[in-house]
Amino acid sequence: MTPVLPGGNPEVSVVMSCYNSGRWLHEAIDSILAQTFSAFELILVDDGSTDETWKIIQSYCDRDERIVAISKKNTGLADALNIGIAKARGLWVARLDADDLCESARLECQMNFVHDHPEVVLLGTGFVEIDEQGRALRRHHYPSRHRRLVGHLERVQRFFPHSSAMFRRDVAQEAGCYNPFFRKTQDWDLWLRLSERGEMACLEDCLVRVRRHSQQITSSNAGTSQYVYGSVASACHYLRMQGCSDPSATDDEAEWLKFITWVEKRLGEDGVCERHSVWAAARSEYLMSDNRAIGLFGLGARLLRSGHARALLWEKYFGTMLPRRLAREWKARPCAAS
Repeated sequence: MTPVLPGGNPEVSVVMSCYNSGRWLHEAIDSILAQTFSAFELILVDDGSTDETWKIIQSYCDRDERIVAISKKNTGLADALNIGIAKARGLWVARLDADDLCESARLECQMNFVHDHPEVVLLGTGFVEIDEQGRALRRHHYPSRHRRLVGHLERVQRFFPHSSAMFRRDVAQEAGCYNPFFRKTQDWDLWLRLSERGEMACLEDCLVRVRRHSQQITSSNAGTSQYVYGSVASACHYLRMQGCSDPSATDDEAEWLKFITWVEKRLGEDGVCERHSVWAAARSEYLMSDNRAIGLFGLGARLLRSGHARALLWEKYFGTMLPRRLAREWKARPCAAS
């Protein structure tokens, strides 16, 4: 495998957004630099950190010429990633969060697959969930084929982690890259737009380790917001597929907020927000438990007491058709034709 493409460009650009990431940043960077595939550049975007993140990034720049360092004011994940992609020279962009880790063969395995499958524009992998100390908690696997993966996104089901994703840079730029209007699930929105332009796939192998830690557990509303924005991404996808105006493509933030508010209201009327607030609170309690067995028991008991256990299990394993219905309702509004 050639170290670089003709013209001297790397084949892969690994883009990592870093915000106050000092605690685990060394491990994340080291896991990229240890890859068996060497034809990459590592773009580290410091999104206005106030800890030692930028100092750590600079120390690595002195060691490895493949590292590109960018420092900017804090504008959020989507904007930071878009800046990294704009700087990228690789045909492919690989993602890794600053608190996660790659297995050493990750890039090699993914590049071997996309070389053999030129129709693929987005490729993920399974992952190992780890705790704050790096101890393995459980392994996660996902469907491997395009149609089932799209179905999971459309029905707001579990999907491979952002840190495992590798996608075609040119196709992502054609699709508009990450949409800053999405405060959550920026990746799901982009994945759906990529799926409209090419194939998705997922490797069964667990090639990344995704860290679960207390800093991610801010409130029960965080899980609800994740579900709301996932539903929004799916509804926008359905509208695009029907040739309708995409609410997320507007430059008018007021119009976007009107759509988000409408979706939240509809989800609230259907009891979705209440169910997922319960789920997020129960899951947070489980993740913060020192004893996983006791934590799992507590999670189950809390869900049973809430009365939402059956509905949540159904949505977890079979998904929801609500985003499709939301798209139909939005399209049918009296003002939609104006």
